[in-house]
Amino acid sequence: MRILILSNLYPPNVIGGYERLCHQVASDLVRRGHEVVVLTSRYGGKVADYPGQTILRELDLLTGPDIYTPFAGTAEDRAAIGRASLATLQRVLDEVRPDVIFAWNLFFLDSSLLTALENGPYRTIVMLTDNWLLVMRNPHFVSDFFRDVVHGQTPFIVPRPAPAWRRLARRIRRALAPATPASPPLEAIFGSGFMRDFYAAGGSAFARHAVIHNGVSLPPQESFVVPDRRRLVEPGTLRLLFAGRLVDLKGAHTAVEALSLLDPAALGVDRILLTVVGDSQDAAYMRSFEDAIARSGRAEDIVMAPTVGEHELPQLFAAHDLYIFPSLYEPFSLTLIHALACGIPTIATRIGGNPEIVQDGQSGLLFDKGDAQDLARGISRLATDAALRRRLSDGGQAAGRAFTFERMVGEMERVLTDRP
Repeated sequence: MRILILSNLYPPNVIGGYERLCHQVASDLVRRGHEVVVLTSRYGGKVADYPGQTILRELDLLTGPDIYTPFAGTAEDRAAIGRASLATLQRVLDEVRPDVIFAWNLFFLDSSLLTALENGPYRTIVMLTDNWLLVMRNPHFVSDFFRDVVHGQTPFIVPRPAPAWRRLARRIRRALAPATPASPPLEAIFGSGFMRDFYAAGGSAFARHAVIHNGVSLPPQESFVVPDRRRLVEPGTLRLLFAGRLVDLKGAHTAVEALSLLDPAALGVDRILLTVVGDSQDAAYMRSFEDAIARSGRAEDIVMAPTVGEHELPQLFAAHDLYIFPSLYEPFSLTLIHALACGIPTIATRIGGNPEIVQDGQSGLLFDKGDAQDLARGISRLATDAALRRRLSDGGQAAGRAFTFERMVGEMERVLTDRP
């Protein structure tokens, strides 16, 4: 099968897990015998070739010099980029003639590309592990969701499915409608049940959809040693870990606030250290984060460290006692899966796709987003209960290792090759 993958970013130009996962999936589809062409942007300027893949870095993103800077051009500049991107897409489609288009993240690409996919003759499947398509289709819903749910206290209410009689009526109307040569509407793969519900709440429908949980490539269990979690890595010191992008939505500031509420003596240790592993490209957030550290009064207990590669995660987790995952918004986290599979007792927010990965009290603990006191309570509970740490470590390994990369790509391949 000839597959055209469309993505805003592609390695070696990466910001987060989305484009890394896209590349890994593309590589495995090649291994499975498919022909893969990738159309992506010039962003980042780095170039690399990958076996079996034709990579076309010909699109321009509507951003500033970096992904965190708004586009500063005029309306005419934006329109010119849109026209050029549309022409590039059409030329590539004419040359490649794909059996299917697999569209990943189109954030910062002109929305005319999405319109072309919706109205074009090619079967298109969109990979929805984030809100990019809903931003294009229903930006007001997304804006309200982030204001009221992510940064507010409004609960996310999952929309109820239509009654059976209404679904039947829709099918009858479609069957009786006069046959017209319509283009195939978009199909969707959702990375989590939460993403499916999020798009449904935003009124975004698809011809067909499947929920395929993200998966990760894990090293064999015998290749690394999981510490005995009944004991601290270093006697007398409780080592906390945050690892993720340093942006507002990842909530590292909540971990800092929770640290300021913890008394080492009350937890039976001499010191509590927080290691913060992540990039610092978002300058505005870094200023806010540094202010939070200064206000905490615990700056001497916070260690900043750069991002590590996926292959280094087992060693990173093994060097710490507890993993803190305080995201305010999280469709379905790859790093969270890695943490559980590596056996580090984990505390994550009760939002988004997290509860689909972490079962509270069995494979980890869940806490309320943005609530430093609730997080501090969870840390205290784990710090003082060695048996609970061991139980969550064992449960986390079993849960994390169910989300395999091989399972995920196999399910994706079935969707890609299964024509309606």
